Amino acid sequence: MPGEFLKIGDKRIEIKDLPTIPSVHNRILKIIEDINYSVEEVSGLIEKDHVLSSKVLKLVNSPSYGLNNKVASVRRGVILLGANLIRGIILSTSLFRGAEDEMPGMWDHSYCTSAVAGLLARRYNLITIEELMTGALLHDIGKVLLHRYLKEEMVYLNDIVTSKKMNMLEAEKAILGKGHDEIGWWLAEVWNFPPIIKEIIRFHHRPSEAGDNIKAVSIVHLSDIVSKAIGITYGSDPYIVPFDPECLKAMNSLENDITDIVSDVMDVVESDPALKIYISGVSNG
Repeated sequence: MPGEFLKIGDKRIEIKDLPTIPSVHNRILKIIEDINYSVEEVSGLIEKDHVLSSKVLKLVNSPSYGLNNKVASVRRGVILLGANLIRGIILSTSLFRGAEDEMPGMWDHSYCTSAVAGLLARRYNLITIEELMTGALLHDIGKVLLHRYLKEEMVYLNDIVTSKKMNMLEAEKAILGKGHDEIGWWLAEVWNFPPIIKEIIRFHHRPSEAGDNIKAVSIVHLSDIVSKAIGITYGSDPYIVPFDPECLKAMNSLENDITDIVSDVMDVVESDPALKIYISGVSNG
C-alpha cells in the first residue's frame, strides 16, 4: 500500500487532497470495474461529455489501430479501445483538464506517445497493446501533481530548465529530490493501476530497470522520446531525457530501425491535423 502522503521537497501531498474526479467520470470508472460492464451504459455516459467523446474517437481512429474505415460511433470506440484505455482517457482528461492553461501541449504529447506506442507494440508483436497504450497516455501524470501542488517550485524549475538547458527530470531531482516518474508512480499506486501501467509510469525514463516488463516500458520510452524529438511536447519541458541504450536490446531492434520508426511516427502525425501543427512550427499553446 502507498503511504498516506508523498513528501516532495518541503511539501507533502496527501491522499485526501488529491484531485477529485467529476461524478460522471467516476461513475464510468466504477462501471468498468466489472468485467461484464454494459457497453451501452458506458458509451451513453461518455457521449454526454463532449471532451471525452472526442478523445475516445481520436484515439480509436489513430493510425496505431490501422482501421480501414473511420469509427464515428462512441459505442464502437468503447468496444475497440477496451476498459483499460477508457480508464486512461477518463483519468488523463480529469487530471489534465484543470492544468491545460499551465501545461499547454500535455494532452497532445500524451496522446501522440500513446498512439506511437500502439503502433510500435504491433510492430514488435506485443499482446499487451491496450495496457501499453494506457500507460503511455498516463506516463506523465506526475507532472500534473507537481503543477497542481507546487506552483511556486514549478516556476523556479521552469527557469532552471530554460537557463541551464537542463531536462525537466534532472531539474526535478536536483531541486525537489524526486522526479515526476516517482511522483506519478505513487499516484498509480494510490489509484491501484494494473502492474504493467505502474511500471510504465515509474520507469518510462529508465526502462532497463523495469524487470519483466522491460520490452513494454522500452516501447513507451522510445515513443516518448520520438514524440518530443519531432516537437510534440509539453511547452515547458523541451529537452529530451537521455535514451536508454538497453531499450533497443529489449525490443530486439537495431539502431538502423530508428529511421523506420521515426518514418512511421511521422505518418501518424501527418494524418492528424491536431498534431501536424507542431511539426509545421505552429504552436497551439
